[in-house]
Amino acid sequence: MQPYLLLDAGGTLLFPDHRIIRRAILQHGYDVAEERLKRLMTEFIRQYDEVLKSGTDVAHMSSFVQVVLEQAGVEQQQIPLIVRQLQLMDAENGLWIYTYPWVRETLARLSAQGYHMSVISNADGRVQTQLQYVGLASYFEDIFDSHVVGYAKPDPRLFEYALTKLRLQPAQCLYVGDVYFIDVLGANKAGIAAIHLDPYGLYEGWAGCHIPTIAALPDLLAAGDLDLQSEVFFPLREHRH
Repeated sequence: MQPYLLLDAGGTLLFPDHRIIRRAILQHGYDVAEERLKRLMTEFIRQYDEVLKSGTDVAHMSSFVQVVLEQAGVEQQQIPLIVRQLQLMDAENGLWIYTYPWVRETLARLSAQGYHMSVISNADGRVQTQLQYVGLASYFEDIFDSHVVGYAKPDPRLFEYALTKLRLQPAQCLYVGDVYFIDVLGANKAGIAAIHLDPYGLYEGWAGCHIPTIAALPDLLAAGDLDLQSEVFFPLREHRH
């Protein structure tokens, strides 16, 4: 039986528009290549997961842009100006409004193969609009935004709400997301198998199923009947902070 696919949005389907971020940095005299920005942002997620793994109470990635700018070599006195500029741009139009051709191609392939899909995302109320903007919303039966629902991952209640609305059981589903101790943990706590996205191979040695991007998902699913109750999809079933 084909699993029902539940997908994260940010870092999975939607990404920061690195072109806009690079232009903002350029205005202050620094040139950071887009690929370098991508890598630094992914490394930040890995560092964030280490913090969460330690049990530190972190509500959100408030220092995301600041840390990326520091690691990109921007001088400390320039960082608050760039951060403020990007915050204003995000408030006006959103920075997470970019996707890649391979995302659309992957969703089209999965849809053609008969998979049903929905989105479960920690967001600010704009994820449906953002998915519509990049032309991806039509691939999904429903879109669950934590701001709208009232629970945020890794709280299993966000997943449970989605399952109730979709009339699904946890064992019927497979969740895919990019933050290990948010996405995998939340899904596992709700009894849902999970796959973690690790585009640069930064999680070597961490338990679970890791793939670079969702572009690898169709081939993984086509490889044979996956045992979605296997421990490889539940590395955090018993995790407690």
